[in-house]
Amino acid sequence: MTQAWTLVVHEFRRRWRSFLIWGVVVGALGALYVALFPSMSTFLNEYLKSAPESMRGYLGALQGPITPAQWLGMEFTGSIIPIALPFLVMLMGSRAVAGTEERKQLDLLLSNPLQRRNVIAGAAFSMALSLAGVLALAWLLTYIAAPIAGVDLGAGTLARGLVVLWPYSLFFGSLALLLSALLRRGALSTAIAAFVLIVMYVINGLSQAVHVVDRISFLSLIKDLGNPMEAAFPWTAVLAMLGCIVVFILGATFAFARRDIYT
Repeated sequence: MTQAWTLVVHEFRRRWRSFLIWGVVVGALGALYVALFPSMSTFLNEYLKSAPESMRGYLGALQGPITPAQWLGMEFTGSIIPIALPFLVMLMGSRAVAGTEERKQLDLLLSNPLQRRNVIAGAAFSMALSLAGVLALAWLLTYIAAPIAGVDLGAGTLARGLVVLWPYSLFFGSLALLLSALLRRGALSTAIAAFVLIVMYVINGLSQAVHVVDRISFLSLIKDLGNPMEAAFPWTAVLAMLGCIVVFILGATFAFARRDIYT
């Protein structure tokens, strides 16, 4: 574990500015949506009174009046962030093995007394901690904006909406890590993980309006998470994602331990 934590510290020293920028950008985006809520809620409440049933279904069967939790779940934690935040850890996962190997640095790294499983463990811990830091900073900036904008948004309510994005994003990061260990191509690993992400995102969007797509909506992690800011916490979905993350990391460890490396 000491070796793994050494790799984690090294990763944070290299990329702390990137993590800080991600946290500030996500938090600023959340603060922007909080500030827009007073004006947009009035507009949407008026629109829902005359909107057709199909459009209401696309908006998640909203009836109005719209609450801050519904607004943020629709436009922030359920729309933009689920498609953007996973790329932070997907890039980290794909570069952990394949990226280092493509730069001809992996043989130099393993020339140290470093066990291969600790390379995978260090990458996994780096992804998990960086995500936690980004989400914590995003929660802080978004929550600070609520009283300034006059929006009644509880700290716990906002935290639930962001906490579920941790295992969700880490799912795609660990998938990219597994692909990185198997395929030896960083760009290809990222592309496949991104394709899975986009397919799930499209299924979630169409399932709200198209009945046929709704039948396979269980394949979308976004759909499974729902909006915990206004509903019960999705323990089943979160535990299922954590189980998949463990499987992906163990698979990456096994795959990396049993193959040669490019020099």
